[in-house]
Amino acid sequence: MKHLESLNLLIDKAKEISGSDYKLAKMTGHTPQQISDWRHGRKPCPPEDQALIAGVAGLNPEQVALRALVEKHEGTAKGDRLMKVLGKALLATGGVIASAGASATVISSTIPGATRLVDLIREITQCALC
Repeated sequence: MKHLESLNLLIDKAKEISGSDYKLAKMTGHTPQQISDWRHGRKPCPPEDQALIAGVAGLNPEQVALRALVEKHEGTAKGDRLMKVLGKALLATGGVIASAGASATVISSTIPGATRLVDLIREITQCALC
């Protein structure tokens, strides 16, 4: 699933609780324009802001922040290093499973064995969403 789709699922989940994007913005200390920019992919939503939105949505903010941090650096050497050090923790907590039932983030990597980890994450995600 693409990052924008998983972010919109997260925002939608929080909107169910808050009542509107406007109210969500006020609850998280943002402007309605920021929420709109994130929704439409005009600006990236930082991991710490995704954690705030997850808190409103009733989801685990730590898991969402870690998933967003790994996604932010996907396909880079830093992303590979983050996946290496956070991968087991994310897998154990389900942190790479996108909030609100989205699929696991696929991380392109040059780390040996990372492909197996990504395949395992996909498998777990499919089972968790069944």
